[in-house]
Amino acid sequence: MFRFSSNIYKRLAETTNIRGLHSSIHPLAGHSKWANIKHKKAANDAAKAAISFKMSSKLTMLAKIGGADLSKNIELSNAIDQAKSMNIPKKVIETAIKRGTGELKSQDRMETVTYEGMAPGGVAIVVEAITDNKNRTLGSLRPCFNKYGLSMTPTTYMFDKKGMILIDIEKSDFDSVFEKILELGAEDILEVDEESNLVEVITDPAEFGRIANELKNEYKIKEMQIGFMPKADMATSITDEEIRIVYEKFIASIEDLDDVTQVYTNLKDDKSR
Repeated sequence: MFRFSSNIYKRLAETTNIRGLHSSIHPLAGHSKWANIKHKKAANDAAKAAISFKMSSKLTMLAKIGGADLSKNIELSNAIDQAKSMNIPKKVIETAIKRGTGELKSQDRMETVTYEGMAPGGVAIVVEAITDNKNRTLGSLRPCFNKYGLSMTPTTYMFDKKGMILIDIEKSDFDSVFEKILELGAEDILEVDEESNLVEVITDPAEFGRIANELKNEYKIKEMQIGFMPKADMATSITDEEIRIVYEKFIASIEDLDDVTQVYTNLKDDKSR
C-alpha cells in the first residue's frame, strides 16, 4: 500500500531514512506504505515546505471528493489528524480544505493522476500524484526512469484496488479482533509486525467507508486509504543486494518529487518503504 500516509512524508521529516512499518508476517507486506507513528519535526525548512505542500494537496483532494463535513468524510478527518501530528499549521490545513470545497477560489485545478512503470529488479510500481499540471508532473517523473534505463509501462493489472485501514488494537487479543473485524465484512486482517499493536484491515473499496466508521467506534485509526495491493501471484523479490540498493535509490528519487503522494510496489518485504 499509501499508501498515502506515507513514508513519503515520514522520510522528508527525518534526517535518517526511517521507512514505514511493514509486516514480515504477510507475504505481500512489501506493498505497505504505513508511516512510522512517531513523527519527528522536519530537519530543515525545505523538508517542512515539502511536507506541507504534499499534505495540503492531499487535504484539498479529499475535501473536493468527499466534502468538508468530517462526520461524513472520515478520510479527511484522519488526514487532518495526520497533518496536525506533522505540525502542519492550522491555517494551512483550513486553506487547503477551503480550496477543495470551492469556498476559496483558485485558478489551480487539482486532480489525482496515476503513472505505471517498472523499477529496478523487475518490480512493478504504481505512482499516485496530485497535481495542477499533468505535463509538469510527467516531465519530472520521466527522468527518474530514464536515469536507470527503465520505462513507464502498464502495471496496474498486477494489483487490486483495496481499502486499507491501519488501526491500533492496543491490548486486545489479535485472534478475537480478527474474528470481530471479519464479521464487519473485511476481506482480511494482517498484523503489521510482532512487536506493535498495529493491524491492517483490508476491505472492498465499496465497503471501505462503512467499515472504517465501524472501526473508529472501537479502535484508533492511524491511517486509511483506498490504494493498490499487489495480487498474490504477481508479488516478486529482489535477492541481489546491489540491485536492491539501486531499487531503493530509484524509489527515493520518485518519492522526493513534489507532486508524488504515493508509490505502490509488488515487492515482498519491501525494506525501502
